[in-house]
Amino acid sequence: MPMKSIAGIPIEIVKRNSSVILTLLPPVFAFLLALVPSLKYSTPLTWDIYYHVHNAMLYMDRGIVFWDPLTCAPYGRPICYPPLFHIMLTLLVKITGLGFLTVARFIQPVMAFLIILSFSYIAGRFYGSLAGFLTGMLSISSLFFLRIIMPIPEALAMIFLPFFVYGYCISMENDSKLYPVFTGIILGVLMLTHLLSAAMALAAVLISALAFRISRHAVKPLNLLLIILTGFVLAIIWYAPLLIKYGFFFRPPPADPLSIVGYLNHLGALLTVLALTGLICALKRRERRDILMASWFIFVLALSAGYTVGLKVLSDRILYFALFPAAAMGASIFNSMKVADSRWPVYVLVLFISVYSLCSGYGIASTVKPEVSESELEVAQWFKYNGDHKTVVVSDYHIQPLIVSIAGQPVSAGGYAPGSKDTIDARKYTITFDYTEDDIRIDRVGYIILDTKNRKTPPYSRKVYRNMDFVVYRVEV
Repeated sequence: MPMKSIAGIPIEIVKRNSSVILTLLPPVFAFLLALVPSLKYSTPLTWDIYYHVHNAMLYMDRGIVFWDPLTCAPYGRPICYPPLFHIMLTLLVKITGLGFLTVARFIQPVMAFLIILSFSYIAGRFYGSLAGFLTGMLSISSLFFLRIIMPIPEALAMIFLPFFVYGYCISMENDSKLYPVFTGIILGVLMLTHLLSAAMALAAVLISALAFRISRHAVKPLNLLLIILTGFVLAIIWYAPLLIKYGFFFRPPPADPLSIVGYLNHLGALLTVLALTGLICALKRRERRDILMASWFIFVLALSAGYTVGLKVLSDRILYFALFPAAAMGASIFNSMKVADSRWPVYVLVLFISVYSLCSGYGIASTVKPEVSESELEVAQWFKYNGDHKTVVVSDYHIQPLIVSIAGQPVSAGGYAPGSKDTIDARKYTITFDYTEDDIRIDRVGYIILDTKNRKTPPYSRKVYRNMDFVVYRVEV
């Protein structure tokens, strides 16, 4: 007679509780690991957050606006970055009463928890709770765990991305229109959070739909269309006024290719081997879930190598979107694996992989440092209390988001280069010094920042501040 209980507890409840525990363990580990640098440093880890804090401060002061007068000064520029992450920051600051940078620092472990939870839960829905657990652990072992910790819009989008793909998969199997609508809402949220994530997610499902057709799996075109229309209708609430008033423009960043060693370093040797093994198994099984994961993984790998045919791609940024399908396929091979007709050696191997992943994740979390230096922060603080908050600061690109977000001082660039339109020629103020009094008046330049290696004083200026790495000059005509 089959056993229907364990220690008096119904076996179904035991299985359910075990599944919950397996799903929750990786995100809890991720939270604890991300807590290490969050408590160790008094500033957020990423440089990007300062641009996003600036946008959030604009929203807090002026409501939802589409124009930023403080970056790309004196011209200003449209706020081309989707608003949901900035709105979230604003709400958290209002709710907690903390400063923007403090909130950004403490959402680092929360973001890590939610991303790994999303990975573990959705992989568990596709391949079972053991695979879900390993998906989370393998993701922690990857160098991309560093990006998972970062408090940026991409991290918020990465929480929703697996749910979008899962909703799409259900929508292709079900006649109900409820699933496509909810999935479309998630697509809209992605588009209002991080456009690259939304584009990658949409491209992955469209390519998988073609793969479904080729492999003779059912595709429901009307449901797919409903997903896309729902997402675009939601997103157009913000994009329509922006595009009508300012049009569309985008400056693609320069290509940043990865070598083969770079791919191995980012995914990790263990995850790479398991992912390729899982890909082979998925292509042999050819179930709907396998085709979805395999086509997603292959598409992202191909796109990340797009620089070989002239595409301007940031290979590491693109490769990040292969992390979930790679980890899920790699984890799935342990579902039916046996050694000498026994599962216990497999469980030992799972334990070994878990320990390895935690050690790798700890190595990343304990060695990462903020991308912003103390000297840069000191300059930004100086402007907060000593700047005129009117004229333009011309300087190295990297320091400008700090100055505008901390001090509210206009800057000639200010971060997020793809959203830049009209900018002054900073080189003539910081490198060639080939500028005139008329240039200063037209460009409204009030300050020039140089590094301490530069021994020359810019024309029409005097030194007003110096620290270990930077000198601030006040421009006067």
